[in-house]
Amino acid sequence: MPEMSRAAAAVWSDADFVTAWLDADPQGERDLLALPRLMAARIVAETTPRPQLIVDVAGGAGKFLGVMLDAFPAARGVWLDASPTMLDRARIDLARFGPRVSFTVGDMTELRAAGVPGGADVIVTSRASHHLDRTELHGFYREAAGLTAPGGWLVNLDHIGPAEVWDTRYRSVRKQFGAYRPSAPSHHHNYPLPSVDDHLDGLRAAGADELDIAWKAFYTCLFMGRLPQG
Repeated sequence: MPEMSRAAAAVWSDADFVTAWLDADPQGERDLLALPRLMAARIVAETTPRPQLIVDVAGGAGKFLGVMLDAFPAARGVWLDASPTMLDRARIDLARFGPRVSFTVGDMTELRAAGVPGGADVIVTSRASHHLDRTELHGFYREAAGLTAPGGWLVNLDHIGPAEVWDTRYRSVRKQFGAYRPSAPSHHHNYPLPSVDDHLDGLRAAGADELDIAWKAFYTCLFMGRLPQG
């Protein structure tokens, strides 16, 4: 496991920290990411209306996987996260899907070692890869692409490191839009976070030939890349 990934995994394996982070906004009233999750599902449906396998990497409480499985009732899901506490919460929040979901604890930089199956129609991840450096991020995209079926999708909803002038502007105005959770516990980040170019370059190098930023708000982007159909 790469050093930065190991450090992040240690934080998210702290049960007290994870519980406090999850409970900072228990009703999801300020969940600004509901829209891009739904957008991702509907964009995938344009080319892949009946996906069979959806993998959620660093799945947390399972919000992204839940949206995908609601959108595609015939699909089964694989949930992966490094945090046993997140596993407990995800089992509760995804219980309505019954045997459609399988759960495993593992690191996002070691997908095969964690037992993630190949042939996924969609691999999603959210708010996790910003803990990786550029090399680790590209390695993640490369391994994920190797587990994705021809014509499948790589979807990443994550925070990015903007240019300094934009970082100053975002910090000045984002609180006016509720784009933060003041009661959520803070945790260490290695700066600068991967940039937009780091993500797009990584998706391109992994083989995605259709890629774009489907949505963006302040520091958070919805990256979507589709692999060739073969």
